[in-house]
Amino acid sequence: MKVVVVGGTGFVGQGILQVLVKDKTLELHSLSRGGKRSHSVAGVTYQRVDLKQMGAWQVLLNEADWVIDCVGILWPDRKRQLNYQNASIQPGKQIITTIKTSETKFLFISANAGPPAYLKAKRAVEKYARQVLGKRAYVVYPGLIYDRTKKSTYYLGKILHVITALPGLKRYRPVERKILAQAIEKILQGETSEFEMFRK
Repeated sequence: MKVVVVGGTGFVGQGILQVLVKDKTLELHSLSRGGKRSHSVAGVTYQRVDLKQMGAWQVLLNEADWVIDCVGILWPDRKRQLNYQNASIQPGKQIITTIKTSETKFLFISANAGPPAYLKAKRAVEKYARQVLGKRAYVVYPGLIYDRTKKSTYYLGKILHVITALPGLKRYRPVERKILAQAIEKILQGETSEFEMFRK
């Protein structure tokens, strides 16, 4: 089974690849603006791409069994000229449009909670995916994703685990990066996951 992770060098994408690479039946590819890095996962084919430009990456997506979209930003970055439209919505729509006429399945990493503008961008991609791909579109809704390798998320994630039992905080449902990746692996194998359910 061929799986392409778009945004595979980012925090979430890298975590997914670290889990999926253990399954030797999978052919894994990562597409990102930076391409292969020093911390890249062995056994994964990395490609540097610009989704705004036509290229061989489009053929790869159409030949894949699954495309996992991990592209996006939590906060805009004026210095790098990144906003929700050009860094989250447009890349997602470009991926979806590219695989429109293929049989490739699309899995989108959305969010269960976050800044309003961030969530609005996520919902825009979800809506477009369902309109264009129908049942080939899958969405997961994690809360805060954390891991020991990223201290800024790790301690917050541990704290949220304790306080999410309080009313109004369940939507934050923190999830360890490895656990989310394992849930995604199950979806690729045809199983369901609790992260496919949206919780308010």
